[in-house]
Amino acid sequence: MSSIRFIAAGLLGAGLFTAGCVAPSDTDPDAPSDTEPVETAELPIRRNAVPIGCNGLLPSDFWAPANRTAFQALGQAALAGANDVVVPTALLGTSGGKSVLDYTVRCALSSEQVVYGPDGSPFHGTLGFAPEWTERGLTPSEQRWVSACIFQHLNGSGEHVEILLKGSHTALESSPDEEPFTEFVVHDATMYGNAFVASAIAGYACIDPDLAGELSALSLSCPLDLSLLARERLCGHVPTCGIAFLGLCDLTCLEDADGDQTCRTLPLLGPLLGSLLGPSYSETIRTELRDRDLLPLYPGCGLL
Repeated sequence: MSSIRFIAAGLLGAGLFTAGCVAPSDTDPDAPSDTEPVETAELPIRRNAVPIGCNGLLPSDFWAPANRTAFQALGQAALAGANDVVVPTALLGTSGGKSVLDYTVRCALSSEQVVYGPDGSPFHGTLGFAPEWTERGLTPSEQRWVSACIFQHLNGSGEHVEILLKGSHTALESSPDEEPFTEFVVHDATMYGNAFVASAIAGYACIDPDLAGELSALSLSCPLDLSLLARERLCGHVPTCGIAFLGLCDLTCLEDADGDQTCRTLPLLGPLLGSLLGPSYSETIRTELRDRDLLPLYPGCGLL
């Protein structure tokens, strides 16, 4: 991995988007023609190269109890019906719910796939963790991949920062020695879990030990407990946040020769005690950042 860098949890993460995380303005020509498309809470961001994603999903939208309930129900059956129209869901009833659905579709479907709201508004796929979701419910493994992706896209700071997503899934294949992947040099965090299951704890986040040094080198005002920064990023000020912070990834995850991680749900000695410390997750996503995006993503460090 890299030199010294840190932190924890969030953002959905998937596909390279247009420069500066700008969303496209064109309406898909294949959208249902009986209604006029309308904008979602956040317009879909189209990918230029996998697997760079732009996080920006507000924790207040994702962790809202009504949205959590609607999100969980979506995973039980096919996402879309006739004419690729999204099945009835309460997520379509509010701007925050549409934002959750937008990021969910980005993570689940591939860049060739589009589904539509009943009013014709398009939701574009990006990464492709569950491309068959349009025809059937999600498998447990697909639920975990989509959940990890969404966690990596959570951003309580309000900034939209590009993140390089890494993991064992074929959707995350990249060439580390080629542009633009070489720009992402700061090891950030690993996230995993299953937000489709009704539980107070939906996901887990651990921090890369390198990030602490990178942040402290940039600012003297970083808190000693850097999990506070991770909490701000993934939870904002939402009391119903379902992320458990597990400290350093070295204490909760085992890494293979390719750098892919299998992680557990309890910190401290997890790799040593194995199954005694809870279930393991191979559907984990870790992130890497550009140097210039550290403070925008973790503004709690300030500018001192």
